[in-house]
Amino acid sequence: MEGGGILPWYVQYDFVLRAFIAGIVASIACGLGALPLAFPGLHLERRVGLGYAFASGLMFSASVYNLLLPALTVGGDNATAISPVLKVLAGMAAGAGFLALVERYLTPERTESSILRRVGGRTEVLVFLAMTFHSIPEGVAVGVGYGAETHLAATAGFGNYVALAIAFHNIPEGLAVALPLRLQGASLRKCFVLAVATSLPQPLAAVPAGLTVWLFEPLMLPFLGFAAGAMMYLVLIELVPSALEERSPAQIAWMFLLGFGVMALVQVTL
Repeated sequence: MEGGGILPWYVQYDFVLRAFIAGIVASIACGLGALPLAFPGLHLERRVGLGYAFASGLMFSASVYNLLLPALTVGGDNATAISPVLKVLAGMAAGAGFLALVERYLTPERTESSILRRVGGRTEVLVFLAMTFHSIPEGVAVGVGYGAETHLAATAGFGNYVALAIAFHNIPEGLAVALPLRLQGASLRKCFVLAVATSLPQPLAAVPAGLTVWLFEPLMLPFLGFAAGAMMYLVLIELVPSALEERSPAQIAWMFLLGFGVMALVQVTL
């Protein structure tokens, strides 16, 4: 620092508090995704299959645009580097494998007897877990954004940008969490609370990420891949088959594409 002075600790580490607050705001934004479900005119009970297909499109698009594409473009100037791709693919395999183990463990008896019964049935529990893990790398991204500001002058304001982008895209993700719950009869309040809960890892992950950018940077790629693999596995194994039990393949395809497009527009406009 100029003049040889040393900033007080609460000034040096104010970015940690800002990262935590930004993570809380992003979590609340996720809950806002449940608000469209407050309108009874939507008649969700008649559109269970379409709802699952739309949520599938949202989650699949979030996996591609918010997780995989950023991860696969981290290679920098060396576009042919295979190491970053392998890290992402390893993370995807781990995420899909983890959710497969969870799916095998969540028998009807265990779902009814565990604390997870408060979330809902098997499908709702899997959606909740997948979206919760999906929020961890987002929290890391917020923390890294604020932490980078302390090292590079060119990144001034970068943390605010990352946090705002994540908060906005959390809204349709909250809908993806709340929709299956609402379709199974959950109250609007429960949908809101659980949507927020899936994003609580964001402020919790943002703090250590901001403090230890050097540690989390090498972990970012497998983290992103893990979350993407878990969500894509969930969509393909659970949500799409459930949707096809209610509606025709053509209807499911169009609703999936609609959900995919909505999330893609959110990502591109940010």
